Amino acid sequence: LQEDRDPTRAKANIVVTEKNNRHEKRIAKLTELLEERKEQLADHASGHRKLSTEDHSRVLRQRSNFEKKLKQIQSMTKQERAEMMKNEAEAADRMNSLDYLDFEWKK
Repeated sequence: LQEDRDPTRAKANIVVTEKNNRHEKRIAKLTELLEERKEQLADHASGHRKLSTEDHSRVLRQRSNFEKKLKQIQSMTKQERAEMMKNEAEAADRMNSLDYLDFEWKK
């Protein structure tokens, strides 16, 4: 198994592509979550589906957080994004290159 984790066998561009795909999925998921929160607040405001005070404040907070995160991600320059992908790929390489630990189970 350790030979499969050898970072010299991995192609850097494949790792970066995988990280980039994950990044795109994250943007899509944040957009989806943000739309759900906006719908919940619209339903609450129209009286269609009232939220409890606690749920309303939670949904408001989540909407705000999702908006901030999405804005932060979308405002990244190509250079910043490429640097982030490179750093994530290097971190994955370091993690994958660690030796497996052999545990001796006591009976």
